[in-house]
Amino acid sequence: MGFLSRFIKAKPGSKAYKLEMAEKFNNLIIDSATERIDNEEILIGKKGSISIKDKTFIVCCEGKTVFHGRADEINVSELMSKNGIIISGYDDEREEDRTIVAHFSYYRKL
Repeated sequence: MGFLSRFIKAKPGSKAYKLEMAEKFNNLIIDSATERIDNEEILIGKKGSISIKDKTFIVCCEGKTVFHGRADEINVSELMSKNGIIISGYDDEREEDRTIVAHFSYYRKL
């Protein structure tokens, strides 16, 4: 990591970019997770978290893993409202391509 690496961004679509985007949302609490199937969103879990361990992107809800994929191979993008993310890619547990929407949980500090 040199001095200029702070200013030079990874190219969109590259493994470095995908890993960078995934790490941006590490250790976040989510309110709900839905799966997009044929332009329909189905609730797959509530009250969970997003974490990255050994370059593996994990979404857990209610103590169950709802998505488990390699962080450098999935596409992670933020919703326009900035209150959630879209995760698209191969799920290692279900062994299929999936699109998951995770909605963030915000707690107001008193």
